[in-house]
Amino acid sequence: MIRIYCTLATLAAYLHDSTVRLRDDEDGLTTTEIAVVTFLLVGAAIVVMGIIYTAAQSNANNIPVPAAPAG
Repeated sequence: MIRIYCTLATLAAYLHDSTVRLRDDEDGLTTTEIAVVTFLLVGAAIVVMGIIYTAAQSNANNIPVPAAPAG
């Protein structure tokens, strides 16, 4: 019984160690890189919204005011 327990404990330790090594690699984006990319995307969205707002306001100001009918 103890032999089975030791075998299972060794196998569990080996599997845990191999998954830890797979997770500790430096592939992919880090938290700082994701924060910088998010900051740049939010900044670009603000610029685009400013351009759209300015264009919409300019178009709204160019709508002619109808004259009242003579009465």
